[in-house]
Amino acid sequence: MRHLTATLVLGLLLVVFPAPVLSQTPRSSPPPTPSTGGEERTIYDWAASSFYLSAGYRTDDLDWNIAGTRQGSDPNVLSELNWSDVTIYMLKLTNRTVIRDRIYLRGKLDYGVVVSGDNRDSDYGADNRTQEFSRSVNSVDGNSVWDGSVGIGPHLSFLGSRVRLCPLLGYAVARQDFNIVDGYQALADPPATTATGPIDGLDSRYQTRWDGPWIGLDLLLAMPFEKGFIRCVELLFSGEYHWVDYSADADWNLRSDLQHPVSFAHEAEGRGLMVGAMMQFETRSRWGFNFGMSMMALTTDPGLDRVYAADGSIADTRLNEVNWRRFTLETGLSYRF
Repeated sequence: MRHLTATLVLGLLLVVFPAPVLSQTPRSSPPPTPSTGGEERTIYDWAASSFYLSAGYRTDDLDWNIAGTRQGSDPNVLSELNWSDVTIYMLKLTNRTVIRDRIYLRGKLDYGVVVSGDNRDSDYGADNRTQEFSRSVNSVDGNSVWDGSVGIGPHLSFLGSRVRLCPLLGYAVARQDFNIVDGYQALADPPATTATGPIDGLDSRYQTRWDGPWIGLDLLLAMPFEKGFIRCVELLFSGEYHWVDYSADADWNLRSDLQHPVSFAHEAEGRGLMVGAMMQFETRSRWGFNFGMSMMALTTDPGLDRVYAADGSIADTRLNEVNWRRFTLETGLSYRF
């Protein structure tokens, strides 16, 4: 990965030469606030580390298409698959840590179970998705997804720590394991080749891998309360720009002319954006609760589609593009150390 070396070097520099804190109030005299349990804490004190455990609802849309040749022609779109409204129930563990009020670390790990979704598989005989000769509409269920990300950067605070700005360098990985079941052949031309109607025994899989570095920014706004159960409300806004290496393996279980368990594979490079927002309520104890949402959109450049035939031969054509859209809603608990 061409960006990985630069990411690691810059991250190391941030650790060795941390950025100064740009605060308008002296660190030696932060405003005190009462707390339960007999300990004295400051209103804007970020404990050394905070953990957030959230449950959420996520939807994924994934699509890709290939051409008839390595040059992207004959036709320019030969086959196209689309997974839409893939519903996922997920758990996510997030950590935010500040080291000596200078270095900011953020990491997350989430796991989700696929419960439903739709799939469409279309084949075309001419350019620009014309002369469609095969179409199946299918369902998606079962299998899983997971994601992980870590970032590091300077921790800059302003206005008595009511505003915090954290530029970040990071690395992220994501995995999707999607299946295709309950198939229905909606179009077959000529019909003598494939009959329309239910597709018995369909249980194909497509497994993706998205890996790469990112640059980003966390903006945190704090609203403290001197009295009451809620100690502080924080608003967190995050933005990230990602570079990705994309790869995928597929097992088309009903294709006797292809190898199993890997019938074909995809490789490409791409990029995209992630944005998110979270509202965190901190109580007088170490516990808190939060609500959040995020959106992500990744797309690839043209890449490679490699098909493994049952007779041992290998054929290559162009993978035109892969697109992934993700939307997440979540709520959970937090604990400050």
